[in-house]
Amino acid sequence: MSARLPLKPGSSDARGDDVSHWQRWGKQYASAYGDLMGPVDGYYGNGDAAFTREMQRRLGLPQTGVFDELNASRVGYGGTVAPRPRRKIWLYSSPGSGADWNVGPSFALGEWCKDVLKINHQPLSFQKGGYLGLLGGDAKFSYNEVTYDQYKSLQYCLDHNPDINDPDLELWFSGYSQSADGMEDALEILFGDGGFIHPGDPTRTPSPPGKYRHLRDRINGVVQFGNPSTPVTGIARKARPAWLAKLVRNVNARNDFYAVAPDNIRPAFYAIIVQAELELPFFVHVLRIAVPIITDWATAALPIIGPLLGGFGPMAQMGLGMISGLQGMGQNPLFGNLMGQAGSSRDTKVDDDLRRLLSPTGVLQNIPGLIALIAALPGLQAHGEYHLPKPEFGGRDGIAVAYDIIAGFRR
Repeated sequence: MSARLPLKPGSSDARGDDVSHWQRWGKQYASAYGDLMGPVDGYYGNGDAAFTREMQRRLGLPQTGVFDELNASRVGYGGTVAPRPRRKIWLYSSPGSGADWNVGPSFALGEWCKDVLKINHQPLSFQKGGYLGLLGGDAKFSYNEVTYDQYKSLQYCLDHNPDINDPDLELWFSGYSQSADGMEDALEILFGDGGFIHPGDPTRTPSPPGKYRHLRDRINGVVQFGNPSTPVTGIARKARPAWLAKLVRNVNARNDFYAVAPDNIRPAFYAIIVQAELELPFFVHVLRIAVPIITDWATAALPIIGPLLGGFGPMAQMGLGMISGLQGMGQNPLFGNLMGQAGSSRDTKVDDDLRRLLSPTGVLQNIPGLIALIAALPGLQAHGEYHLPKPEFGGRDGIAVAYDIIAGFRR
């Protein structure tokens, strides 16, 4: 008998002797570090995951903490047969804002490549921020602080890559949303020529020549989803060095709010918000600033609509939906949800900072631009739909497009 795989945190003996059998085997197989798993209790907990990660480290496998068929075949558990030699190709993936390491299009891409192309998938794990996200990140970490921790995570994983000194090493990198931007920042530091100042570095010290600059030619590509750092239109408005820019392949939905932002207003808001500690999503602050300005304008220019626009409630939603360029917004459920959050009293210091820093730029006097900014709301939904078929992806989903980039690559 052997356990039914995979075993991961939360697995138990509920269906039989699965975990207990594996725990007894593990203590015999690896007595040197078997104490990591704790007692034989029929439950796969944090100690068991730590034991598996140590096993994976010694075997040169991605350190996921999940004991699966590949692990079993490498150690002969349950009589499994060893697979063909492991490929020395690694893909490092990163989730979006406020998300765990094992969700999102970048992670899905890595798992697909692992299962079909048999390359190594190493997800990055780092601090979750509240910035931009509705998934529950910690508001005390700003966008810049999160991406700095992402850089540290990538450096750690590269430092512990068992193939890092092998001449046949090949590297892929992938990120989604905030982590796409953060991945490129990390690559500038680790593989760059030096002089890059990471926006999250508290010392603001220019980076030295990258620790892995000599391995730059081993990078096959950087496959990004919903990338705020997309050239020209990305909301981050960053210019990457030529060596990195030529490696990046962006998979962006046509109206992605953060990746396709041709206006100048979104980047102006964004440049301030990435430094803040936020409890509320980016767009809530956009509404808090833009709606009162549009309200004052409409009261004078559109006296029929103006009286509807007080506050952020349903009447304001209806009134905004009557303004040219915003038709239909009043019936958009996401718009209603964000308007409701805008009516709360949280994060008001961020709004004050935005008004103070943006007022001298003239951005807040651009009424058509502010209206267009609110009208871009559907792009928030598109930003979260890379798992769905889209016309711009030829009727496929974005993950399939990204997979084809990697599957079709030849050195």
